[in-house]
Amino acid sequence: MPDEVAAETAYYLHRSVLTLALIGKGVRFPPGPWLRVADAKVEPWLVEELVHDLFPSLRGKASFALLLTDFDVFEFERAPGKGA
Repeated sequence: MPDEVAAETAYYLHRSVLTLALIGKGVRFPPGPWLRVADAKVEPWLVEELVHDLFPSLRGKASFALLLTDFDVFEFERAPGKGA
């Protein structure tokens, strides 16, 4: 999704970098395939349970990111193992 932006604030999963993220509306997606998994109105712990139920292999391995601004995305991409 290069240079694509989130149409709405929601939870997205990137299985390759093992990250569940709340990405804000209008914020650029970091590189890679992001799968929308839940609306932003859902409680974070419920989203985490949903992801673990759908992808049991991610239990205890996936990290969580809050990407509400383009600067958040920039910092996320700079983290080891998270960038393109």
